Amino acid sequence: MVSWDTFISFVDARRKSNPKLLFYLDSAGQTGAMSGEVSNPRGIAAIENTHTLWKDAIRQRWSDLEIKDAFPILDEVRWVKSPAEVALLRKAAAITAEGFWAGARAIAPGKTQRQVEGEVMRACLNAGSDGASIWPWVRSGPFTMPATLFEAFADYRNMDRTMHAGDVVRLDLGCDFHMYKGDFGRTLPVSGKFDAGQTETMELLNGAYLAGVDAMHPGATPAQVQRAFRAYVEDRQNGLQTPLAREAAAGTLKNPMQPLHGLGVDMAEGAPKVFAAGNVVCYEPGLIAGGQQYFVEDTILITRDGHEILNPALPYAPGDIERSQRRP
Repeated sequence: MVSWDTFISFVDARRKSNPKLLFYLDSAGQTGAMSGEVSNPRGIAAIENTHTLWKDAIRQRWSDLEIKDAFPILDEVRWVKSPAEVALLRKAAAITAEGFWAGARAIAPGKTQRQVEGEVMRACLNAGSDGASIWPWVRSGPFTMPATLFEAFADYRNMDRTMHAGDVVRLDLGCDFHMYKGDFGRTLPVSGKFDAGQTETMELLNGAYLAGVDAMHPGATPAQVQRAFRAYVEDRQNGLQTPLAREAAAGTLKNPMQPLHGLGVDMAEGAPKVFAAGNVVCYEPGLIAGGQQYFVEDTILITRDGHEILNPALPYAPGDIERSQRRP
């Protein structure tokens, strides 16, 4: 370790003794990619992603320096969390839950997504958060769809819209605590009541999701989790009663969407190839039907004997979600 003020002289000295010096820089992996790699047309310097800006600054100072991405090395080191890290993640999850409930109870027809986002952030900050792990995704109606999720990063108003009865809302958020992230959420009805098709779609999603979660234990793989989810949908596809749920089942069997990522000091660390005790992952599969996406997500700790939901308990069943929105 050397003083930051001596950084340039330190690198210059190392290059004199080793002209082929390799320079490893952290790209923030998935989190960095979500921020956009350049944010400007090709040929113009980047202005948004700080990790890209840092790499460009290094290249400007040492144009012949060979640079490699350190994130794969860092990611592997981060896969297994220490007990102290788990404690920080648990605290971040508890704070995030305060934001979740504030957001859930603020959702109503005629309100804007931005208004709900403000309630989420107020509750998280009041609970002791250092700030948003990611700006809250309060995404309703057509904005729940995967293609629009990351567009909000480049939109000044975060793709704000007024919420309407009949919409569902992806309430997906995380709040920081001492640099460690929170990340989980649920799908909620704007009106406070799911219709019959939405209810059956939610029940299908939750059953498949919990089947996937049950497959999480040391020695298992993310692929096994995804197969358990798919098998649940396949087993129940022919018994579905509503057109919406049948559309959701058919769509996910053709084009499954089951993101699973690590969580720690980065919002989207990589998923380990094989689960081990100490891994902390977020599993967030979705079903699409009727022009909206239905999603569910928890923060999950892999333990020696299986797994533990790290975040405070949130409802899964549609009826429980409806009742929780009415709670004063």
